[in-house]
Formats: sequence, C-alpha cells, structure tokens
Amino acid sequence: MNDVTAVIPCYNDGDYILEAVDSLVSQTIQPDHIIIVDDGSAQETKDVLQQLDHPLIEIIYQENQGVASARNNGIKKATTTYILTLDADDDFEATFIEKAISILNDDHQTVAVCCYYQKHRNNKSFGDVIKPLGGEVADFLVKNNGLASAMFRRSRWEEIGGYDVQFKNGYEDWEFWIAMLHGGYSMQVIPEVLFNYRIKDTSRDQIAVAQYDIDLRQAIYDKYVGLYQKHADKVYSQMIYQNNSLRTSIVNLKQSKSYRLGTFLLKPIRFVKNLLN
Repeated sequence: MNDVTAVIPCYNDGDYILEAVDSLVSQTIQPDHIIIVDDGSAQETKDVLQQLDHPLIEIIYQENQGVASARNNGIKKATTTYILTLDADDDFEATFIEKAISILNDDHQTVAVCCYYQKHRNNKSFGDVIKPLGGEVADFLVKNNGLASAMFRRSRWEEIGGYDVQFKNGYEDWEFWIAMLHGGYSMQVIPEVLFNYRIKDTSRDQIAVAQYDIDLRQAIYDKYVGLYQKHADKVYSQMIYQNNSLRTSIVNLKQSKSYRLGTFLLKPIRFVKNLLN
C-alpha cells in the first residue's frame, strides 16, 4: 500500500480524462485508489467514463455542484494518509507521486507538495517553465504560490473542513492553501517540471480572472483579515514587488516592435476618428 488516493473532479472533460488517468496509472509509485467525481457532465463525458475499466478506479456521479464540492466528495471516500488532486484535463509526469511522498514522509511540517509546471496546447508545450514558490501562509496572501493539482495530508484537510464550497466561481484552491498552511505549516515545491497544464479556448480559471477576480480576492481577504493584518509588512512588500513587475512588463510591451507597429498602423484610424468627433 502506497497510502495515496488520487481524486479527479471531472466536468465535461471527456476529451482529456483518459490522459489524466493514464498519467496516474503510469506513475513509478501508483496511487492505491483513483476516484473520479463526475460533476454533472453531459452524456458524452459520461460515455467516456463508463469505458474506464481499471481495478484502481472508482467513479462517483453527482449533480453539478462545483469543483470544490467534487473534490470534497471524492476525498471523503479516501482512507489513505495522502491525497493527490488532479484536474481532468491535466496530467502528471511519472515520478511526481514518488517524489512527493518522500518529501511528506520526511517533513511533518510540510502539509502539501506541488512542482514546477509548463503550459501546453494540442500536446505542444509553450512558454516559460512556471515555478511556484510554495512556502508558508504569508507567502500566499497576495497571490497563489501553489498549484491546484498537488499532494497533501488528508488529516489536515479534515482539520480545516475541506475545500470551501462558497468559492464556486474560482480561486477555491488558493483559499484552500491559505487554510491548509495557517498554523505554521508549509508547502514544498519540487524543482522539476512534473506537471502539464492544458490551455483551452475557454476555461474556468480564465473566467474567474476575467469576471470574478475582485470579488474573489475580497472574499479571501474578508475570510482571513486577521492573517492579512498579522502579516501586513510582508503583504505590502509583496504588493510593491508585484506592482514593479507589472510596470516593467508594460514598459517592455510598449518598447516591443509589435506594439510600436500596431500603434503606427492605428494612427490614421485615430486621426479620422478625432476628425469625426
């Protein structure tokens, strides 16, 4: 027994769920149990799930309740020490479980482990390697320095009452890490690309950033206002750094050839528009 249960929430991801599952059964250390929670998917995805035939896999069906509820319901079925979460459209490299278990076994103040990752579209990687910082709770108050797909201690999940189902519009993983790390715990990050994050035309994360970012950030602040006050110096320092990074990105963008070319091409249009006004 390797003492790991993998939980995969699935909502209309029939095109990708087989890859996600394959990345788990291909691990150098397999999970003891793979629980897929179908969160009210359309019939096309249910048809794909019904084709899965593996002794490690159990499928739970529920009405659409959101990813936080799906993860909680899957974890409730688990009896292992460790939980591995994986979104249905993503996948892990083969050594993640082995390396994450080793870290959690050696350091009991570490309650969660994630890794570096890279984005991909149509099975082709692109962009820089993304390197979450992990750390303690103060490192998570300005931005999410972790990753939704990660391994953590089930006992800590029980202590905090699981994922907060109120975060139906997104950022439930960010809020979850704050809750998990509160109290002197930490998240470690494996400095290797062991996770592949799929970019789709439209995703829940994209919608959360575009439509609900301010409301979700406010909800996190309201829930943990005491933590923000306690770590005010570090929060302010991180905000200064983040603001400087954004300013630098804007300057670099405006100095780029593509930006200057676009400005040049739009100049006649702006001239005509001003005349008409």
